[in-house]
Amino acid sequence: MVSTGQYDVTPEAVRSIVGNVGGIIMQTMNSVLALESMIVAPTSFATIGSAVASANTQMQNQQVTAMRSLLTLLQQVNNMVKSSVDAYDSADQAVATGYGGQPGATGTTPTTSTGLWSSPAGAQVAGQAVAAGTGTTSTQPGSVSNVVGYLTAAGVGNHTGAAAVPTSSPHDFVSWLDASPDNQAGLGVIGVYSGTARGFGDVPGGVHDGDMVVIDPGTGTSGAGTVLGVIGNSGRLYNNGLVQPDFGDVATLRVYRPM
Repeated sequence: MVSTGQYDVTPEAVRSIVGNVGGIIMQTMNSVLALESMIVAPTSFATIGSAVASANTQMQNQQVTAMRSLLTLLQQVNNMVKSSVDAYDSADQAVATGYGGQPGATGTTPTTSTGLWSSPAGAQVAGQAVAAGTGTTSTQPGSVSNVVGYLTAAGVGNHTGAAAVPTSSPHDFVSWLDASPDNQAGLGVIGVYSGTARGFGDVPGGVHDGDMVVIDPGTGTSGAGTVLGVIGNSGRLYNNGLVQPDFGDVATLRVYRPM
């Protein structure tokens, strides 16, 4: 590690912190969903007046809004910290190479983890994805319908509004997912990583079986070339068969984990 003599940065330690914040984000999302479900019908306050009912509704709305703001802030901080440590790591390796050292590993080896933030539903989603294309190479690496089908078959999420899920392209699908935490909750997933990556190994804590991932190599303004699928079998990507993702030099990677 090249040091200026003023401070040292350990990228893996920072990435570990990012992973912990990712866990806090998941807890916050679960708290928001629980709070939203604790709705008291206005009629329950009939005996003590509409003023109390109105105050209760207003208080709950304020709490939900505050927690959603916290969730958005945590996601933004997490992304910024990850981007910063990646930039530091790249600059550090470039300086070391300039002085005749060997550049560090690029971290492109897929990794898996059964850490604290794994969901039991992940194994079920992964099982659906793997079974749908065992022994074949995917000819539909951009099919949103397939992936939504794996989640539905695994019993993840509330799919009563499934018709509202845009399935025309991965780009439209991701835009819809990221537009509101409600959309993610309805599909039964939560975004745990969004940023540039050179491979699955750049995800703090690694990818887990059942993770839904979207890889945008940035080859088109409308998301052309974007692929998505479900992680299974120790870091492999499936979408009606095995997908061979191409990150190029670097790609935008999003990871959504079943809840």
